[in-house]
Amino acid sequence: MKTLEQALARYDGKATDTLAEVRAAFGDRRTFLSELVSFATHEEATVADGATWLIKAQLDDGARLTSSETEALLGHLSAITSWQAQLHICQSVRHFDVPAHLANTCADWFEELLTSDRPFLRAWSMDALQELALRNAELAERAETALAAAEQDPAASVRARARRLRKLRMPH
Repeated sequence: MKTLEQALARYDGKATDTLAEVRAAFGDRRTFLSELVSFATHEEATVADGATWLIKAQLDDGARLTSSETEALLGHLSAITSWQAQLHICQSVRHFDVPAHLANTCADWFEELLTSDRPFLRAWSMDALQELALRNAELAERAETALAAAEQDPAASVRARARRLRKLRMPH
C-alpha cells in the first residue's frame, strides 16, 4: 500500500479526481488531517497543493482541525509557498479557530498575498483578512484597507469578490 505522501505526489496540480482517490483511500484514518497538515509545507509543490486541497475539502464537509493541528498549520504559514496551497489556506480560514497569538501572523501573511500576480490569490487573501477581522477587531482597519484596495484592483474577479464582501458587511 502506498503512503499518503506517495499518493499525494501523484497529484498533477489539476486533476482533482486523483485527490478524491486519495481521500477515499486514506480519509477514514484518525490521523488523516494531522498528516495533511504536515504535508502543507512540503517542498514539492504538488504534494503541498494536494494536502491543502484535501484539508479544505475535509473542512468544507464538516471536519474540524484540533487546536494543535491549527497551531501547526498557521504557525508555519511562511513555509507554504505554492500559490495553490496558499489559495486553499485562504479559502479555508473561515473554518479555522485562529488562536489570538497567531492572528497578526496570519494577517501579515494574507497581506503579503494581496500583491500576488494571481488575481484569485489576491481576492481570497483579502477575503481571508476580512474573515480574521470579523473575529479580531484589532484587524478591522487592515481588513478595510485591503477591501478598499481590492475594489480598485485591475482584475474583475478581485473587484467582484470585494463587492460581494462589501455587500455582506452592509447593514440591511
